[in-house]
Amino acid sequence: MKTLRPITIVSVLTMLLIGVAAPAAAAPVVADPLIVDPAAVDPVIVDPAVVTIAVTSDPPPSGVTAHEPYPGHTFTATGDEEIRFSLVAGAIPPGLALSSAGTLTGTPTVASRFAFTVRATGSPSGEFADHQVTVVVAQPVVTVTSPAPVSPWYVGQVYPTHRFVVSGGTAPHTVSLGSGALPPGLSLSSAGVLAGSPSQAGRYRLDLLATDANGFQGRQEVTLVIATPAVVVTSAAPPRGTAGQAYSFRFSADGDSDIRFGLAAGALPDGLVLAADGVLSGTPTVAGSFDFTVRATGTATSDTEELSLVVYPDPTATPSVSPTPTEQPTAYPTAPSQSPTPTAAAPSPSRTTGAWLPVTGENSALVLMLLGVVAFSIGGILLVVAYRRRQGFTAG
Repeated sequence: MKTLRPITIVSVLTMLLIGVAAPAAAAPVVADPLIVDPAAVDPVIVDPAVVTIAVTSDPPPSGVTAHEPYPGHTFTATGDEEIRFSLVAGAIPPGLALSSAGTLTGTPTVASRFAFTVRATGSPSGEFADHQVTVVVAQPVVTVTSPAPVSPWYVGQVYPTHRFVVSGGTAPHTVSLGSGALPPGLSLSSAGVLAGSPSQAGRYRLDLLATDANGFQGRQEVTLVIATPAVVVTSAAPPRGTAGQAYSFRFSADGDSDIRFGLAAGALPDGLVLAADGVLSGTPTVAGSFDFTVRATGTATSDTEELSLVVYPDPTATPSVSPTPTEQPTAYPTAPSQSPTPTAAAPSPSRTTGAWLPVTGENSALVLMLLGVVAFSIGGILLVVAYRRRQGFTAG
């Protein structure tokens, strides 16, 4: 036992010496939340725990038109030293491109509604934010802008060439018949030219289809009436005129093409002329009632109309006195006026030498009637007297 005690003491002392000589164990390292980026020229201290990426730009333009340049848009974001953009979900409209700097540019080629997600990633933090985006691309509006073609037209006559003009979309445009049927004898070219000579009367409804260079289409309904030619004068009787005053009236007719007007019979009032387009104009110089016939002549048919035109005397002209007392002036209708016109005094009746009764003038009829009454009375009295005398002689 005495022998082991020194050995035990030496062993304990050895163990103590070994424990003192061994290096101390490394203490656990606590991560410092402030990290220095050694690659930066000016080191920036970033705290990953407080980095937040936020997209700050407005939504990109929507409701744009296919095959027209996009207005352009730039996505922006904050929260880190450098931010890159990328597409992470969905699809942007074909023809548009998104750069890493956040610019959306190009020309959309497909009309549809596109929903996609743009991601903004910060550096050096690696944090990101996603931004949901919707862009609607509409198809261009293709329309026929030219006036409607001539209708009605007439069987057997060359149709006045008509061209359908198309706007909207991308040129060149083509025009075709979507539904319906053209009148027999007419044709429609791909350039939109309608021409020919119709051969059958009828009412034709057409559905025109206008297509642009990219296949976008527009429609327009057209109605063509083809009739058998038969000219009919449709205007009313011409109004009355007044001598010395300008006059104008237009005759009208339909039922045929290229209708012209002319005088078929009778005579127009002096000072008036009838043009081929149906306009009767001028300044009449003579009052009276004038009968004449107007003819309307079309390409294949014609029509006539008998008319009467009354021309009133010039109300401003000074009336002339007839040199012969017993001559009766020609009577004309009196032109209507807003205010009464003073009537010129009638000439004094002439008298027969040594007589007290007038024989001319506006009272002649009255005097003659009175004379007739007096003569009849006298004759009746004489008849009664003669009858009584006869009865007396018979009784005696």
